[in-house]
Amino acid sequence: MTIDAWPPAPDLRRADISFSFRDNDYLGHLVAPPESAGPRPLVLVVHNYQGLKFFDVDVAEYLARIGYVGLAVDLYGNDVPAEKRLFPTDKSKINDFQVMCFKAMVAVDHDYEKFRSLMKTWLDKGLEHPFVDASVSGAAIGYCFGGVAVIEAVRGGLDLAGVVSFHGLLQTGEDPNPEKMGVERPPIKTCENNYNTNTTIFIENGADDQLVPDESKQRFFEEMDNAGVDWSFHHHAKTPHGFALPPTLGSPGRLHELTDRRSTMNMLSLFREIFPQVTQNPVAHNASGTAIP
Repeated sequence: MTIDAWPPAPDLRRADISFSFRDNDYLGHLVAPPESAGPRPLVLVVHNYQGLKFFDVDVAEYLARIGYVGLAVDLYGNDVPAEKRLFPTDKSKINDFQVMCFKAMVAVDHDYEKFRSLMKTWLDKGLEHPFVDASVSGAAIGYCFGGVAVIEAVRGGLDLAGVVSFHGLLQTGEDPNPEKMGVERPPIKTCENNYNTNTTIFIENGADDQLVPDESKQRFFEEMDNAGVDWSFHHHAKTPHGFALPPTLGSPGRLHELTDRRSTMNMLSLFREIFPQVTQNPVAHNASGTAIP
C-alpha cells in the first residue's frame, strides 16, 4: 500500500525476506532505492504491538525514498498471522484481537535472550542482502513495542550505529497495566547486558504518554549513563501515546502531526550524522502522510 501523498516510484526495488527461528516462521519486506544508487545503509523498521502490516512497509518505502534500505521486520511470525494484524472494525472482535497481539508480544518481550537473538537474526538477514551496504553499521527504528525492541537491541550489543524509538516503553517486559486483556504474564527471563556503546539512541516521547512515567525515564537515563551509551530524549508537549501512527490503523493510531513532523526530522538528523556518505532525498510526506520540510 503506497500513501497517496507520494508520486509513483517504479524504480524502487522490493524483496521479501523469510526464515524460520525457534519453531516459528517470519516474513519481512525490504524496500531499496533504485539500482543506480548502489548499496545503501540498512534501517530496520519494527512494528507496534499489532505486528508487521502495511504501515511498517510504508515506513520502509519512505526510508528508501529518502535514500536508505528500509526493512520492515516481523517479530511475531505465526503467532499473529499476517492477515489478522489490522485493528478490527467490528467492535465484537476487538477483545480477541487484543488478546492475540498481547500474547505474541509477551512471548517475545518477556524473554530477553530470545528478543535480542530474533533482532540479531533480522539484522544479519538484512545485511546479507545485495541491496544493502554491509560495510557500515545499520540503524533501527520502532513504534511502541518496536521502540522497546530497538533499545533492547542496544542492550544486546547489536551492531547498530543509531536507533530511534517512537512512543516506545523504555524497559523491556514491563507493563504498567499487567491485567490488560487478561493475558498471563510469565516471569521475565533476563540475560546479561552487553551494551553497544557505539550506538546513539534517540527517544521520541509524548509528554502525555502515561505508559512512560517519570520513574521509568529516570531509570533509563541512569542505565544508559552508567553503560556509557549516548542518548537524546525528546519530550514532546501535549502529545499522546501513538502520536506517529496514522488513523488508518484504527484505535492505536493517535496521529499528532506536529510531533510526528518534529520526531521524523529528528530521525533524519540522526541518520545524516551516522550515515554521512548518503545525501538524503527530499520527500514531502512521511509514511503517516505528515508533511516534512
